[in-house]
Amino acid sequence: MALPPNRDFYVESLSEESGNCMSNSHIHDYYEIYYLLEGQRRYLVNHTLYDLLPYDVMLINKGDVHITQLLGESPRYARYLVTFNDAFLDSLSGAFDRTMLMQAFDAQKIHIPETLHNSFNMLLHKALLKVSNDDVYSQYITKLSIVELLINLNKCATNSTSPLMDSITVYEDRIQEVCRYICNFYNQPITLEQMSKIAYMSPTYFSRKFKSVTGFGFKEYLNHIRIKMATNLLMETQYSITEIASYCGYHDSNYFGDVFKRIVGSSPNKYRRDHYIL
Repeated sequence: MALPPNRDFYVESLSEESGNCMSNSHIHDYYEIYYLLEGQRRYLVNHTLYDLLPYDVMLINKGDVHITQLLGESPRYARYLVTFNDAFLDSLSGAFDRTMLMQAFDAQKIHIPETLHNSFNMLLHKALLKVSNDDVYSQYITKLSIVELLINLNKCATNSTSPLMDSITVYEDRIQEVCRYICNFYNQPITLEQMSKIAYMSPTYFSRKFKSVTGFGFKEYLNHIRIKMATNLLMETQYSITEIASYCGYHDSNYFGDVFKRIVGSSPNKYRRDHYIL
């Protein structure tokens, strides 16, 4: 679930029998803490694959290209999801060090040790109960619970030795290498045929394997990476929309605008107006 409109933070829980991939946008301008309680999931974040087992946490930075899908035979899974934006972090300035609070996000994946399972579950359950209440006291309790969660995740990140993946096949490693290549050379001409050669697969087999491993279609993933880079340029530079489109591999700025709006949810111009930081 996306961060609800007009909210700077939110907490939700979900338990499902379905192994479906996430259906919402794969790029967003808020931060996400995904805490798996039951089942197994696989995450692709930018160009890296992660396997999640119970009591693993994924930390998704704003702008990260990501998708989660079923791992293992059982489709059942349960998780908590905490989302917050920069306005939430700004509201803490003066009382908390933002850099310190967000250090855990550098780890990307953290395993919560057994000794802390109960305290983490109780903390998130309390936040879940309070977040939907409109009174100011409940909102403060939720906000402080998220701060406490971030602090504890920082402590866990220091000692976490959780592997990225439990095991990786040759094919998965090759697909991951292709993702890494796309992230590095997104502004160059990139075709499915070229990438299938890097993966030592036929184009048809590569296309099927890419989708099964990452959860993205090849063209879909390439567009998400290019648009991720475009959002950074829109926020941080004064380049024109046409220049940014060309730099990110799009020779037709109208097509770029259509892809951008489909992935991000707004036009490039509106995104710049809302997020420009210089």
